[in-house]
Parts: sequence; structure tokens; C-alpha cells
Amino acid sequence: MQRRHRTTHAYMWKVLAIFLPAMLIAALAIRQHGPTEKSAVQIEKPAAETEAPAATTDE
Repeated sequence: MQRRHRTTHAYMWKVLAIFLPAMLIAALAIRQHGPTEKSAVQIEKPAAETEAPAATTDE
């Protein structure tokens, strides 16, 4: 491997070592749902509660 490639490779790893954790921290900082947020409000009931199962008759 040529020296220029080695130095570029090392430089890119250093950039990624700074950039990726910074992105992770930023994503956690701007996330919308945190432990102090209110829980979600259901707009409509789940399908299991809205439709009653049909009655079965055993003959």
C-alpha cells in the first residue's frame, strides 16, 4: 500500500471517529420521544375491541 493511501486511510478513520459519535449524540439530543414525554394518545380503538367476534352455534 502506498504511503499516501495509508495517510488518507488513517485520516478518514480519525474523521469517522469524531463524526459518527457526534451524529449519535445529536440524534439522541433531538429525538422527539423521551422518558419525560407524555404517552401516545390512541385516535381509535384497536381492531380487536371494535369488532366483536361472531357467535358460534354448535348443533
